[in-house]
Amino acid sequence: MRILDDVVPALGRAFFGSVAGGARELDDAHRAIRQGVPTSRRIAFASLRGGTGCSATAAAVATVLARRRSGRVLGVDGAAGLRSFAAYTGADRTDPTPRSDRRDAARTSWDATDGLAVTPSGLHVLRIGDPRLPTRQAAPAEWTDAVEPIARFFDVVVGDWGSRSPFVDLGAVAADAHVVALVTGPDRPAIEEGVAHADAVRRHAPDTRVLVVPVDTTRTGLRAARTAAEWPGHAVHPIPNDPSTTGGRERPTASRIALIQLTAALVDAAVDRRADPRTVPEVAR
Repeated sequence: MRILDDVVPALGRAFFGSVAGGARELDDAHRAIRQGVPTSRRIAFASLRGGTGCSATAAAVATVLARRRSGRVLGVDGAAGLRSFAAYTGADRTDPTPRSDRRDAARTSWDATDGLAVTPSGLHVLRIGDPRLPTRQAAPAEWTDAVEPIARFFDVVVGDWGSRSPFVDLGAVAADAHVVALVTGPDRPAIEEGVAHADAVRRHAPDTRVLVVPVDTTRTGLRAARTAAEWPGHAVHPIPNDPSTTGGRERPTASRIALIQLTAALVDAAVDRRADPRTVPEVAR
């Protein structure tokens, strides 16, 4: 599915106030997604609890980047579970990626991509883990060992860390990334918890940007998330319910637009070209 091209004809007043205004919004997002990066940029997805849609959202963002950018994009799957980042991206293999001497000592992009799974969008996927222990998440040290030798050969690295303890692993996630997308449920307590931990991450790693991403996995709506998007001093990017991750055939327009805008905001924050990533585009609300 050509995500950005597909949504433009379907835009209407319900999303932007006018088709022309919506097209301009998407054109801005398109430019942000394709913008140049000074060095390899790392975008990390993590959640405080399971069932938030973290892996599906990370996979969607990585797919948009792989389709829209000219340089290579790497997706790193370090979360546990059968419904994995790799599966959501449509990778040709979803089992843990075997270690490779060429990747461990990579000197060229050909070395860096040795043995990696590939998706129809052109995304390269590295899945970290032990096939004998499918429910065990990759430890931060495993992540570093697998990703550090090859990250510089990719324009953007999108990592799915999955559900992580705020007291143990979240600091490692922040230390590894230029920007963290902290995925939460759509209800007010979940969003408030996410915002509180986003503040903690900023204090721990002041150079790392944090966006809170409430995903409507429960199909209860995004009223609380839209309210949170107005809170001063926080970047909150709501994502509507997406039936394509739960058996639906086609991602709805509102969800596609929100994912495109989220991708643009994450790239902007990672590149740090805008003074403040906390302005939420109207379409994401």
